[in-house]
Amino acid sequence: MLTVGFSMTHWLIPANTKFYDVFAAFAQSETYWPMNAKISAGDILYIYLAAPHKQIGFVCNVLATGFDMNEIIDKVRPFIKGEPNSNGPSKPFMKLKATQSVPLQENASLSLQNLREHGLSGMLMGARKLENNPTLFEYIEKNLP
Repeated sequence: MLTVGFSMTHWLIPANTKFYDVFAAFAQSETYWPMNAKISAGDILYIYLAAPHKQIGFVCNVLATGFDMNEIIDKVRPFIKGEPNSNGPSKPFMKLKATQSVPLQENASLSLQNLREHGLSGMLMGARKLENNPTLFEYIEKNLP
């Protein structure tokens, strides 16, 4: 398990609410999340909730990285809708703490449409480093409740 981050990076990452109960997971004091980018302890994540919500729903601190699924499966199983996928290699997981919950609203300032109008391009299929998109990063920071 890796626990030390050297420079804080901000990430926009998607969450598929059809397969994972993000609301119950982030109601816990800490939760685990699969890693698919060079995310480090100390980084900040903005969790984008896919359809039907289509907006940023949570802001999280990364507490630690490098967990194997076998170490944490019992802690995440309650939030997985259906059976965990045990085929193929598993991604490492990170431990997160939600620091802010963003209210779900029909015309949310942090909706997909508004994020696109302020610099988000393409489909949000994986983690996006916000330091690479200062316009979008500034918009998100300015519009957090």
